[in-house]
Amino acid sequence: MKQISFATTITQSKAATVTGTQRGEHGLPTRENTARVAAWLAGKAPEDMDRAAVSRALSRGVELRVRYEGRYPVGADGERLPSYTIAVGCEMQGTLEQAQAALVDLRNFMTPAPLRDIEGWLARLSVVVAKRKDDAFSEELRVVEYASRLSRYPADVVHSILLGTTWRFFPTWAELERLAEAMTSPRRCMIAALERGPTPPPLERRAATEEEKARIQALVDEMFPQRGGMKP
Repeated sequence: MKQISFATTITQSKAATVTGTQRGEHGLPTRENTARVAAWLAGKAPEDMDRAAVSRALSRGVELRVRYEGRYPVGADGERLPSYTIAVGCEMQGTLEQAQAALVDLRNFMTPAPLRDIEGWLARLSVVVAKRKDDAFSEELRVVEYASRLSRYPADVVHSILLGTTWRFFPTWAELERLAEAMTSPRRCMIAALERGPTPPPLERRAATEEEKARIQALVDEMFPQRGGMKP
């Protein structure tokens, strides 16, 4: 699989409003709040939520820079599969206190949908795409297992994969997992950066002084006397 690296900095001048924990609050989310956040996320596009997450962090004084890589998969028979991008890292600028405040907000963007909702989305998908006919038990088992695994991802990601993506056949778990991991990767990288804390500033490099250059040259001449004594 070929891959190409690139970096993207997303900044927003206005913070997006996210339901759930209110601005300035740091209490534990309630079940009611969690359900409300999940329902709100399910109606949004993952790309918009990534931008909203960055904007929300910026409102806390934290700037996030997400790094992406391109993926160009090839099928078993050598055919080219659809390319996609995945986040591979993130840097943050801000204080530790600002990072902790932003972390509370960012975790809301990872809220999963209730299992019942995911099962309903899977049922809707199953009636609009071609799929292998199984017995009732196998069908039910598949829905339950898929829903359980998909509950590890944000509600907007799962909703977009199941009902916002064009599928010709009912997708395998490998296909769903690949998309879910790619779509969730930006927010995971953001959260990891906030948990690490501020990115250390780059080391300052200065040019060597004439005295330092002379001392280095003396060491070289001492180690390689023949070379030092050679003349053109």
